Amino acid sequence: MLVRLKFIGWITALKLLIVFSATLWMFGSKGTAQDQTLRKPLDPKAWGSNHLGKPRPDYVSGDECLFCHRNDIGPTWQKTSHALTIRERVGAPGLESMITGQAGIEKLTTGFDFFLGSRHRLRFLKKDGYGKFALLNVQAVLNNDGRIEKLVESEKPAWDKDKFASRCAGCHATAVDPATKAFSSFSLDCYTCHGVVSLDHTNDTSLVLLSKKRRNDAKVITSLCAQCHLREGRSNSTGLPYPNNFIAGDNLFQDFEVDFSKADDGDLNAGDRHVWRNVRDVVINGDESINCLSCHQVHVSSSFKHRRVLRAPICSECHQGDGFKELKRYVVHSRLCEY
Repeated sequence: MLVRLKFIGWITALKLLIVFSATLWMFGSKGTAQDQTLRKPLDPKAWGSNHLGKPRPDYVSGDECLFCHRNDIGPTWQKTSHALTIRERVGAPGLESMITGQAGIEKLTTGFDFFLGSRHRLRFLKKDGYGKFALLNVQAVLNNDGRIEKLVESEKPAWDKDKFASRCAGCHATAVDPATKAFSSFSLDCYTCHGVVSLDHTNDTSLVLLSKKRRNDAKVITSLCAQCHLREGRSNSTGLPYPNNFIAGDNLFQDFEVDFSKADDGDLNAGDRHVWRNVRDVVINGDESINCLSCHQVHVSSSFKHRRVLRAPICSECHQGDGFKELKRYVVHSRLCEY
């Protein structure tokens, strides 16, 4: 009997410890959120460095990366939205089939080499010199089934030689030269998120930003994702709507000016607003408990992990109801991207 009582006592003690730990975590989390309203906001420019005015460093290209990572990353990465911000026409039969046989749009888009977009709008690009694209003003609006619903500005089709470089290149191409606005490669290469990778990383993966051994700095992670996902930001040094010579690992906010009040903007769609809110939580409020990689897996373009986090306040931007099981409906649009 004594042994049994001792056993029951240990179980009770263990249960109490678990409850106490959970309670402490809950109050600690709430305390952090409440403290943010009292704590002095952090200076987002105070940490790290940048590459303003510096030459672009040599970097390992994606083709070189995939030589070793062809089996673990290669099969999925090249199908993700980040790797397909621009698609070569000859390699996108699905998009090509949308316009094939439609006389009106086939005539308007004659001579293009690349597709831009594929979810809300379809745009058309053609080469215009090294690291340059001309952008057709005609847009194909896509419906929920991914089919062309209508055309925009089809009355006077014209190629614009400056718009892609001045508005799109920073987030749809890799290593844009701030002086010429020319890019090194179309779409996003490994360099965009991993920065300059030492060749010694084969013996020490902690040398690679975002490796399993080096993804613990929420400010760095937030900075590199925000370089594209904080639409409406602007470079102080160039005036362009994308960062100036930003390299993963830099402090984005030393040159990229943003209005953090957008995190509370009820007119902003929920998808964009949750990005603003998370960035503000990290760089202004100092709450590093959740960052982009807490929910998103980039190499497989999945947000499956976010299902495990569905109790944090930020989740209420897109989820509601009992257990946050109900998704809010909203329309995604962007003045910058023209959809």
